[in-house]
Amino acid sequence: MKLHHLLLFSLLATPMAPAAMTVVQFNGSPQTLTGPGSMAVTGSLPVTYGTVSSYGLAAIPGGNPTVMSFAAPGLENSQGLTFTHGTPAPNTTGYTILMDVYYSSIPNYVSLLQLDNAGDGDLFGRGSGAIGISSNYTGTGFTANAWHRVAFTMSGAQDNMQIYVDGVLANGTTTPSAAARYDLSDPSFLIFADEDGETAAGYIGLFGFDDRAYSPVEIAALGGASVIPEPAGTALLSGVAALGLLTRRRSARR
Repeated sequence: MKLHHLLLFSLLATPMAPAAMTVVQFNGSPQTLTGPGSMAVTGSLPVTYGTVSSYGLAAIPGGNPTVMSFAAPGLENSQGLTFTHGTPAPNTTGYTILMDVYYSSIPNYVSLLQLDNAGDGDLFGRGSGAIGISSNYTGTGFTANAWHRVAFTMSGAQDNMQIYVDGVLANGTTTPSAAARYDLSDPSFLIFADEDGETAAGYIGLFGFDDRAYSPVEIAALGGASVIPEPAGTALLSGVAALGLLTRRRSARR
């Protein structure tokens, strides 16, 4: 077991109560392992399930999990994966969205999130490897033919956006005008959808949602591209939540 994994599992002994944490895996269907949220395939989006090796994808270190293969959502706002987050809306506490995704080919723009279920996507990857929104795209790590753990956090008055790829900050910005766009006013949102078809076929192995913004230390603990932990779901994100609690306790003692 990697030292990275040992760190996460050792943190499970820390007293904690991650009541709002949702973890979804894709073993034959979107399955909620823990937390109040749930996910469903929307609009007859064509999906299949199989192991990473059965699809001929790059390996995920630590195992050969079952993942979901999805076609490019093509019916604008009626196709995608609908996630019902199960937390108060609008969200006023900040939040973290996390997903393990793989694209064999990335077009100029590919939508990862559509938070209002109607308009333009709210988080895009690009064929250049950049990730972001509007005119703010930075980084080069979001590449094709590799598994990537994308983490998206919102904090402050929902205007402080941080986007990480494989544990590394790829894009961070404060946008006061974005507060209403990112406050999760709806009880659910769409994954991979876009109003004008800026989508692509791909694979997803893990999805997570928490109603607080994870710190850079917590995101880094989730691992990078070469050490993406197997989607152990509950243990994985519970370990990260414990790390956050431990970090906050240490800060309080200073």
